[in-house]
Amino acid sequence: MNLNVTAKANSDCIVCHLQGKILTETDAENLKEAVSNLKSYKVIFNLQELTHINSTGIAVFVKTMTKCRIENGDLLICAPNKLIAKLFEITKMNDVFSMYDSEESAVNYFK
Repeated sequence: MNLNVTAKANSDCIVCHLQGKILTETDAENLKEAVSNLKSYKVIFNLQELTHINSTGIAVFVKTMTKCRIENGDLLICAPNKLIAKLFEITKMNDVFSMYDSEESAVNYFK
Protein backbone atom coordinates (compact mmCIF):
# COMPACT_ATOMS: atom_id res chain seq x y z
CA MET A 1 0.00 0.00 0.00
CA ASN A 2 1.28 3.45 -0.87
CA LEU A 3 1.15 6.31 1.55
CA ASN A 4 -2.20 7.82 2.49
CA VAL A 5 -2.18 11.10 4.44
CA THR A 6 -5.27 12.34 6.25
CA ALA A 7 -5.00 15.74 7.94
CA LYS A 8 -7.47 16.97 10.52
CA ALA A 9 -7.30 20.35 12.20
CA ASN A 10 -8.28 21.11 15.75
CA SER A 11 -8.05 24.40 17.62
CA ASP A 12 -4.39 23.97 18.58
CA CYS A 13 -2.72 22.04 15.75
CA ILE A 14 -3.08 19.80 12.73
CA VAL A 15 -2.84 16.03 13.10
CA CYS A 16 -1.71 14.09 10.03
CA HIS A 17 -2.48 10.38 10.09
CA LEU A 18 0.05 8.54 7.94
CA GLN A 19 -1.12 5.16 6.66
CA GLY A 20 0.96 2.78 4.56
CA LYS A 21 4.66 3.17 3.84
CA ILE A 22 7.22 5.81 2.91
CA LEU A 23 9.90 3.99 0.93
CA THR A 24 10.01 5.69 -2.46
CA GLU A 25 10.20 9.21 -3.87
CA THR A 26 6.54 8.85 -4.92
CA ASP A 27 5.52 8.12 -1.32
CA ALA A 28 7.61 11.08 -0.15
CA GLU A 29 6.03 13.36 -2.77
CA ASN A 30 2.56 12.45 -1.47
CA LEU A 31 3.63 13.51 2.02
CA LYS A 32 5.34 16.70 0.80
CA GLU A 33 2.21 17.69 -1.11
CA ALA A 34 -0.02 17.09 1.92
CA VAL A 35 2.33 19.10 4.16
CA SER A 36 2.55 21.99 1.70
CA ASN A 37 -1.23 22.45 1.97
CA LEU A 38 -1.29 22.74 5.77
CA LYS A 39 -2.55 26.02 7.22
CA SER A 40 -0.68 25.70 10.53
CA TYR A 41 2.91 25.05 11.53
CA LYS A 42 1.92 23.15 14.68
CA VAL A 43 1.86 19.66 13.22
CA ILE A 44 1.61 16.13 14.60
CA PHE A 45 2.41 13.07 12.50
CA ASN A 46 0.45 10.12 13.88
CA LEU A 47 2.41 7.02 12.80
CA GLN A 48 0.07 4.42 14.27
CA GLU A 49 -0.79 3.05 10.80
CA LEU A 50 2.58 3.69 9.14
CA THR A 51 4.08 0.28 8.42
CA HIS A 52 7.50 1.13 6.95
CA ILE A 53 9.77 4.14 6.58
CA ASN A 54 13.33 4.63 5.34
CA SER A 55 15.71 7.57 4.91
CA THR A 56 13.50 9.04 2.18
CA GLY A 57 10.62 9.43 4.62
CA ILE A 58 12.80 10.57 7.50
CA ALA A 59 14.25 13.30 5.26
CA VAL A 60 10.72 14.64 4.62
CA PHE A 61 10.06 14.56 8.37
CA VAL A 62 13.25 16.60 9.04
CA LYS A 63 12.42 19.14 6.32
CA THR A 64 8.88 19.50 7.65
CA MET A 65 10.13 19.95 11.22
CA THR A 66 12.63 22.58 10.08
CA LYS A 67 9.95 24.55 8.20
CA CYS A 68 7.59 24.34 11.18
CA ARG A 69 10.25 25.60 13.59
CA ILE A 70 11.22 28.48 11.29
CA GLU A 71 7.55 29.52 11.42
CA ASN A 72 7.50 29.28 15.25
CA GLY A 73 5.71 25.94 15.26
CA ASP A 74 6.91 22.37 15.64
CA LEU A 75 6.48 18.85 14.29
CA LEU A 76 5.72 16.12 16.82
CA ILE A 77 5.67 12.39 16.20
CA CYS A 78 3.15 10.17 17.98
CA ALA A 79 2.07 6.54 18.23
CA PRO A 80 4.85 4.84 16.23
CA ASN A 81 4.61 1.06 16.08
CA LYS A 82 7.44 -0.98 17.63
CA LEU A 83 9.35 -1.35 14.35
CA ILE A 84 9.33 2.37 13.58
CA ALA A 85 10.05 3.32 17.20
CA LYS A 86 13.11 1.01 17.08
CA LEU A 87 14.26 2.57 13.79
CA PHE A 88 14.01 6.06 15.31
CA GLU A 89 15.99 4.83 18.32
CA ILE A 90 18.73 3.18 16.22
CA THR A 91 19.11 6.24 13.99
CA LYS A 92 18.93 8.60 17.00
CA MET A 93 15.99 10.39 15.36
CA ASN A 94 14.19 10.07 18.70
CA ASP A 95 16.67 12.71 19.93
CA VAL A 96 15.77 14.99 17.01
CA PHE A 97 11.98 14.70 17.14
CA SER A 98 9.64 15.10 20.09
CA MET A 99 8.05 11.65 20.33
CA TYR A 100 4.78 10.86 22.12
CA ASP A 101 3.09 7.54 22.85
CA SER A 102 -0.40 8.83 22.06
CA GLU A 103 -2.05 11.46 19.90
CA GLU A 104 -3.73 12.91 22.98
CA SER A 105 -0.41 13.58 24.72
CA ALA A 106 1.03 15.19 21.59
CA VAL A 107 -2.03 17.44 21.17
CA ASN A 108 -1.70 18.49 24.81
CA TYR A 109 1.82 19.78 24.07
CA PHE A 110 0.34 22.52 21.87
CA LYS A 111 -2.32 23.59 24.39
